[in-house]
Amino acid sequence: MSTFYIGINFGSTTTCIYKSGNGIVLKEASLIAMPTNLKIKDVKAIGNDAKRLIGRVPENISIYSPISNGVVQYEDLAVLMLKGFLRKIFPTRSFGQNIKAIVSIPLGLSPAEKKQFEIVCYKAGIADVYLVPNILCYAIGNGINIQDNSTNLIVDIGGDITDIATVSNGSIIKGFTLSIGGSIINVAIAKYIEETYNIKIGNEQAEHIKHEICSLFENYSAGMEITGLNKATQLKEKFEIKSEELFPIIDHYYGKIAEAIGSLIQTSDPAVISDISQNGIYLYGGAASIIGIEQYMSDKLTFKVNLADTVSTNVLGTGELIRYPQLLKKILKNNDIKNKKE
Repeated sequence: MSTFYIGINFGSTTTCIYKSGNGIVLKEASLIAMPTNLKIKDVKAIGNDAKRLIGRVPENISIYSPISNGVVQYEDLAVLMLKGFLRKIFPTRSFGQNIKAIVSIPLGLSPAEKKQFEIVCYKAGIADVYLVPNILCYAIGNGINIQDNSTNLIVDIGGDITDIATVSNGSIIKGFTLSIGGSIINVAIAKYIEETYNIKIGNEQAEHIKHEICSLFENYSAGMEITGLNKATQLKEKFEIKSEELFPIIDHYYGKIAEAIGSLIQTSDPAVISDISQNGIYLYGGAASIIGIEQYMSDKLTFKVNLADTVSTNVLGTGELIRYPQLLKKILKNNDIKNKKE
């Protein structure tokens, strides 16, 4: 029986899968549409198909996020979602014990939370699971030599959380997770519009606003017309929102991320700080794509900032670990990561 090697990144907003020999074969929303009564195991849609149903389903159907705040919130739903994704990339075969997966995970997970990711994979039909921190996968996917003695500072700004860590010799020297991400900013934008204009919009629409007109340049000026539900009249209403209005929100959350990065730098060894000064700070993740982030972080931290070209760099890193099993073995050993079924 043939063995298939895949890399998986379970993001709170997006799931990416890398397949050996094919590259990235799946990038879809980490969502599943199910009956509101979860005792009824009837999958209506997964991934991007489920995302398109947001706001368009009857009361007896709900859209769930099985992965939230970097952890598995609904184990059974995560299994069903992953099974559906695997069917998309292995459409002509039945599931046997011949899939091996490298799964990138956030920092700071408890042993029980790590185990949940393993269980989800095993129940979905994967034979062997290797858990590797997102931070290391991002670095590897970006071509950074993590086996080098020089230290690199890696920041992953995701949907629900931000991982910040220093990496050297194939190991994480110091790192932590901050409970700030793109989804939290979306909620804050929607709340601002509701409180200021008495108009309600969805978080998906707030995300669109953020991508279209928000910036970390204080003098940036842009606007867009949006449609929401007037809470007083219960009718749809169009209005224009300006980037200047939303800057305080954007500045608040990215300012907190900058503070956390600065805190890690300040508590690091002088030799580590010297390496960061030379190598710069590496930014990754979907929420790192906001306009002006390089200049903003550089001004706040007084270090060079390197922005990744793609938000899928971490799953590309799992692909590199598939290609170089000795590097995977070293990472698992150096970071005391086990992959045994219990």
